[in-house]
Amino acid sequence: MRLGFDLRPFLKEETGVGVYLRHLLENLAKIDEKNEYYLFSSSYKDRFPREKLPAFRNFHFRDKKIPVRCLNFFWYGFTWPPVDTFFGTCLDLTHSATPFILPSRGKKVVTVHDLFALDYPQLAEGEARWAFRRRIKKNLVRADGIITFSEYMYRDIRRRFPFLPPEKIRVIPHGLDPLFLEPVCDAEVKAFARRKLLPSDFLLFVGTLEARKNVARLIQAFREISSLRPSLHLVLIGKRGREGEKIKGMVEDLGLKERVHFKGYVDRSELKLFYHLARALVIPSLVEGFGFPVIEAMACSLPVLASRTSALPEVGGEAALYFDPENVKEIIQAIQAILDNPDLRFTLCQKGLRRAREFSWEKAAARTLNFYEKIVGQKDEDSC
Repeated sequence: MRLGFDLRPFLKEETGVGVYLRHLLENLAKIDEKNEYYLFSSSYKDRFPREKLPAFRNFHFRDKKIPVRCLNFFWYGFTWPPVDTFFGTCLDLTHSATPFILPSRGKKVVTVHDLFALDYPQLAEGEARWAFRRRIKKNLVRADGIITFSEYMYRDIRRRFPFLPPEKIRVIPHGLDPLFLEPVCDAEVKAFARRKLLPSDFLLFVGTLEARKNVARLIQAFREISSLRPSLHLVLIGKRGREGEKIKGMVEDLGLKERVHFKGYVDRSELKLFYHLARALVIPSLVEGFGFPVIEAMACSLPVLASRTSALPEVGGEAALYFDPENVKEIIQAIQAILDNPDLRFTLCQKGLRRAREFSWEKAAARTLNFYEKIVGQKDEDSC
């Protein structure tokens, strides 16, 4: 098979989509010796780093000096030009790491991470605001295969688009980056804490500062708890997003500027050390199709407190403590429970480590490759 991918989701800083695509391709490269991979990137200013290319045995790479917005306008609006033309060959299948189809003359697979833009249209931003809501139905109908990461998302897709054939949708859970299971020494952790000027006692949030992450309610909960625990701090890791300035202003208005720390985007090696230093990870999201930080934190023996909504309980299983993300009192109670109960903390750490080890990128890649083979094997009169 000739398989095509758009590498732009992990051209620079990686959020959920980029992390997913990078790990998928790296593990496809480990297990697949027979297929050809066609890897594409484009940007007016940024070139794709050669060292980030997956080590496929048989691959072709194109990096075009085309502005991202320009290419997206034509691809998402007109499904043109087909990516095949950049390689001078006909691809058997293209896989987009988003719900937007990667134009090709061959079969097409898309990935659905969540349907937040449909659930909370007033909070959607960027491409989700102007393109996702208008084109998601058309894209899912046109796609030959749809990949999502949880049974929750499978049910949500089926509920919203009941006309889609069930066999067209494949649930393939994410894997865990093995880096987070590797041990770290106390000296390294302490040196990192000193270098980053980290407080000795802090809660951790990991995610882009956008509306669906529900950070405002976490700040409200922290304000109540911090009045009783003067040593406790809150560290926020992730890209600022459109909510960034709003959250920063809220922190200042509540007099928490010295207690809430914005660390921005960090690479995975540093993120791992944050997990080893924190008291607990708090994920108050309104909607998550999976939730990478949940299993990453568990792999580092960090207790996880998460929303009792969407896919988070499915991912965390019995290894996390859950709350209603729209109820600040419940968030407070969950945080207090983990801070006041060492036995609960120990139990969650033990269960979390076992839970994290159940997620494998190699298994995810193998199941994805099987899905490609099934789709390409279907007769397609329009295929070149």
